[in-house]
Amino acid sequence: MLRSKKLRTSKKGREIAELYEFFAATHLHHVGNDSYHGEPFFLENWQYDNIWEPILATGKMQDGTFVRRYSRALLGLPRSFGKTEITCALMMTVANMEPVYNGQYAVIASSKDQSAKILRTLKAMIALDPDLRALWEPFKNEIHNRETGATVQVFPYSEAAVQSWHFNFVIADELHVWRDRDMYDALVSGMRDVPNALMVCITTAGLHRSGFLWEWLQRVTDDPDCYVWWHGADDEDAVDDRKVWERIALPSWVTVDSIEQQYHALSKPAFERYVLNRFPVRESAEHTFTHAQVDACMKAPQEFDFGEPFVLGVDGATSGDSFAIVAHQLTPEGRDAFHEWVFDEPGESGYYDLDQIEQLIAGIAQQYRCCVGIDPARLLLMAQHLQDRYGVDIFEVPQSNKIMCPASDMLARSVRAKDALLDGCPKLAEHLANCRTMYREPYGWRFTSLRHGQGTERIDAAIAAAIAKYATATMGPPVQSFAETGGLWVL
Repeated sequence: MLRSKKLRTSKKGREIAELYEFFAATHLHHVGNDSYHGEPFFLENWQYDNIWEPILATGKMQDGTFVRRYSRALLGLPRSFGKTEITCALMMTVANMEPVYNGQYAVIASSKDQSAKILRTLKAMIALDPDLRALWEPFKNEIHNRETGATVQVFPYSEAAVQSWHFNFVIADELHVWRDRDMYDALVSGMRDVPNALMVCITTAGLHRSGFLWEWLQRVTDDPDCYVWWHGADDEDAVDDRKVWERIALPSWVTVDSIEQQYHALSKPAFERYVLNRFPVRESAEHTFTHAQVDACMKAPQEFDFGEPFVLGVDGATSGDSFAIVAHQLTPEGRDAFHEWVFDEPGESGYYDLDQIEQLIAGIAQQYRCCVGIDPARLLLMAQHLQDRYGVDIFEVPQSNKIMCPASDMLARSVRAKDALLDGCPKLAEHLANCRTMYREPYGWRFTSLRHGQGTERIDAAIAAAIAKYATATMGPPVQSFAETGGLWVL
């Protein structure tokens, strides 16, 4: 828990904060995909006391205008605390209650998708209120005020993109992935001479105790113009302490029971970051699985049934990394069975014989009429050859964050539940043990490794297994098994 020293709010400041709260309750609505959608945006006590009032009510009157004490705010909140809605509510309230001709309002996030998500939230809030609809006109990448000419725009994570702008209000999202402070410095310098300018930075904790956000947190309370409220567990708090969970659970929609469910479902670093909002205390927690979890899956006996439907997942490179082919099928009990073909010793040239690997994949696919999950962007020629030369059914699985984050999560859940049957798959087990967790907002996390190529932490078999499991779950199994058709597939 970290918070700026509480300053006294003035009577005028409290009046303004209460008036702004009335605007939010009257004109703004919840826009999430839950039962609150469309309901008036009533601030909960913790939101008002820790965010709304300190930012909006701290200041003094100057020449007939209330000047806020803070020009910047850093808010650190766990996931599912409504970060996007509260920041959008702040922006829309300030933009409407403090109209500025040709005002400049910005949304800046780590990715185009995350920026677009915040812009969609703003547009949805406008669409739900007739007065705001009459005042603000939405376009693809911005929102325009018909009366003042003010605009709300989405900006990429690029220092050059914001150099010539002087914003009245900025939402800076998920600072834990910002590479350095260049963007922050560009924003602060550009807002220096803008009256009552406000930048609200909102984020969850990062994976590493390094980088811009971590370094800024060590000294942010020394900045008198920046309000900081970091709500999360302290380093000395135990991750399984229910009293800590009770302290974390401020929102009405977050309960100790829901936190406990997350505790059992997530890896330790993910639980620390997303639920406790704490940078993981131990760097070793980056590994996705414990050796005990992988060993337990290896002890479960399995006989991969080639007479039943299965999918091949393929991952690898022409040299350096392993080249992995992993078959996946669901057992009658709903568990995950695997079979592996893993190449990790390239020829004398240092390259794998891709023609030989193609023939192996084609032979398996032709014999058992199974589908092959592959990323054409990574293995374009192989995918084309398999499809055009051998007539193999290719299921495209791009290794984008949008695909690999849920694919990694599906396989991870299976391993942790001991539903992944790894008997007879030593390379897959080894590669799963090597997997580390890499977070990619807004999609979640995916498998990664620290050392690629000739290093020891290869994960290609784990990626191939995740691709195969994702393909199975996405396209669904065939109606009939290979054995049931007598060696023929019926469409």
